[in-house]
Amino acid sequence: MATNVEDLAQLRHLAERQLGVPSTLHRYQWDGVAFLYRSRAALLADEMGLGKTVQTAVALALLLQARNGISRALIVAPASLTVNWMQELATWAPSITALRVLGDARAREAYYLLPIPVLVASYEQIRFDALDRIPANAFDVVVLDEAQRIKNRQSATAVACRLLPRCRAWALSATPLENAETDVASILNFLDGSLGARLSKRLMTDELESRMLRRRKSEVRAELPPIILQDLELPLSDQQRDLYDELWFDRTNALREGGAEDVGAAMLALITRLKILCNFDKVSGASSKLDALRAFVEGAGNTARILVFSQFVETLQWISLRLQLAHDLLTGSMPIDARYKAITEFNEGPAPRALLISLRAGGLGLNLGDATHVVLYDRWWNPAVEMQAIYRAHRFDRDAPLHVVRLLVEDTIEERIAEILGRKERLFGEVVESVETGSYQFTREELMQILELIPEDFPRASTQKEV
Repeated sequence: MATNVEDLAQLRHLAERQLGVPSTLHRYQWDGVAFLYRSRAALLADEMGLGKTVQTAVALALLLQARNGISRALIVAPASLTVNWMQELATWAPSITALRVLGDARAREAYYLLPIPVLVASYEQIRFDALDRIPANAFDVVVLDEAQRIKNRQSATAVACRLLPRCRAWALSATPLENAETDVASILNFLDGSLGARLSKRLMTDELESRMLRRRKSEVRAELPPIILQDLELPLSDQQRDLYDELWFDRTNALREGGAEDVGAAMLALITRLKILCNFDKVSGASSKLDALRAFVEGAGNTARILVFSQFVETLQWISLRLQLAHDLLTGSMPIDARYKAITEFNEGPAPRALLISLRAGGLGLNLGDATHVVLYDRWWNPAVEMQAIYRAHRFDRDAPLHVVRLLVEDTIEERIAEILGRKERLFGEVVESVETGSYQFTREELMQILELIPEDFPRASTQKEV
């Protein structure tokens, strides 16, 4: 995006000299600030870790300072990120007075009436409040963080967000298109309600070209330290191998027991059992991955802050009982305050230490930029979720490389899952660039490929199963 150098310099001077904005933003971030500042309808779709929250906070500070009819803004975010938004606003836009919406329906209604420049609310709150608790003309700017939350246009959340009063609409999402072009269409409907429910592919492409700003880390590489990625291939322990082989060689009979209509679900259940067994043996306690993790921790040094991701909470709890290193546990079931306490301990507590995170909980909007190392203990079905988790540590304000290790057990389904993921990793970029339909589903055929099954041995009772 081309930005007038003089205009950009003026915005930067005003932000840093008069509004207290720290002088550490990168050039590409100032471009993003200018993009939002001058846009009535904007989709900021930067890749994870490039500072969408920061750019938005600074742009809001500039808008509110300039007034020009802009005096109130509403930020809508997943509930787990509302605390993070308050922290980022305090750091990057100290001139803004902001409040987090809390309490029951009556209390929330009072919040919406307060003459406060910025309110931060959750999607769940807006879903219940948009229709009859938020006054008309209550807000001049509405920001949707993780805007893919409204990808289903008919959902109550999407409808509620479109009801919000606003003269400016900004959407933030690193993954505006997760499965189909309708994901983007719903976001565009929020940005401009006049577009209608059905958008042609050409119209969507035109709208995205005029309203979307997306930068990839590869494009701003000179301003960011590198990610050093290592795939560590391990053998199963003898105890794990015996149990794995027993389960593996009986897989055909196990799947047939469920009947043809349940083959898809049975395959998923069997793959999950095999994946957990690749992580550890519940009976003997044997785990080649844990042995590798212990060695990795020992070699990481006394200043290391290590993130350990797994898709299985059970695995993380098992590691927690055996990891001889100061650490905290973060899962999606934890209350928001407990999550942020764990993050604060990880970022500010004495090193070396670790944070054990469930992959889904750690992949959304958390700032873990003090991490020195990331360990992916097992692979998730969706490579975009893995990259989101990694990018929680690979933030724009890093000054050192990020070391990432993916643990992979040889001669198991993990190898075949990795092969399929490798083919799918190109999909997201292709889809966002061309606005074509895409998906991170594993098909029935791919599940059979993972389990090395012969399709003819099982009736085709299902088509696709999303995992």
